[in-house]
Amino acid sequence: MQTSVAIVGVSGFSGAELVRLVAEDPQLALAGAYSDRMRGDTIAKGVVVRPQAEAERAAEEASIVALATPAEVSAELAPKLLARGARVIDLSGAFRLTDPAAFLHYYRFDHPEPSLLAEAHYGLPQVPEAAGDAPRIERARLVANPGCYATAAILSIAPLASAGVLDDGPVFVDGKSGVTGAGRKLAERYLFTEVAENVSLYRVADHQHTPEIELAVERASRRALHVTFAPHLLPVRRGLITTCFGRLRADADPARVDAIARGAYEAFRADGIVEVVPVDDVNIHAVANTPRAQVGFKADSRTRSVVAACAIDNLMKGAASQAWENIRRMIGAS
Repeated sequence: MQTSVAIVGVSGFSGAELVRLVAEDPQLALAGAYSDRMRGDTIAKGVVVRPQAEAERAAEEASIVALATPAEVSAELAPKLLARGARVIDLSGAFRLTDPAAFLHYYRFDHPEPSLLAEAHYGLPQVPEAAGDAPRIERARLVANPGCYATAAILSIAPLASAGVLDDGPVFVDGKSGVTGAGRKLAERYLFTEVAENVSLYRVADHQHTPEIELAVERASRRALHVTFAPHLLPVRRGLITTCFGRLRADADPARVDAIARGAYEAFRADGIVEVVPVDDVNIHAVANTPRAQVGFKADSRTRSVVAACAIDNLMKGAASQAWENIRRMIGAS
């Protein structure tokens, strides 16, 4: 029996990828699609795209509704869909944080339904502890799909934090993403003449994924952790890489990092999503257009520090394929 899924925001990069993944999954049925830009178009499985103003109807045609919409839209629409009995997975940042004050600071608007922040299940399948005390994903009404940078950084940092080898100082995260990470919008900084042969920084130490990384790692490791995050724009279409730098605890043996690397994600080896490789082998070409993540770890005994790197496709593991993973787990599938 197929589970019906509707997708709001199918004209965006992530929404379009999710349409393809849902349409190709024999256990899922694409039951509805919404977008103002594509309204009236026929997409996968003969589904006709309806205007976004009608998106509340998605609760009547699908048991799970995926929101590939800006955070402001998701924050308003998700409560209405939940009230109508649908389960919701949101690809924006509207439900990734738990503190309304932090949400206001980083997303720059007041959350219209702050009570839902505590309910949302944080859906990083390979780090299930990152969901904290939220309901298990099989029971969750609302799933917050992680951010792209956050996914890569958490996959890098969580094994080290959980093993207790990091000291109490901040972890520095250097993140670099392809232009599609900014979404499908017209802005001067994303023009070819601005991006080509260039690398630029933006929202340094103030990016919205910063508290998301801290919260997820703290939940997974039961230890508070602070992050200083510097995101960069790469002159590529898709692909994302984070390099994380932390100090080792005074009593931590640098040789333990190799053992942590070998054991990291062993429980999820069968799903083939996270591949642990030598840190020098981590690269975006290896994961582009796939749902996979490459992770590598390296201790520097000379400086008593550790480097952890992760590469993902920002539109796949950083958005659509992670949402697809979460939808499958919501229905109890592998």
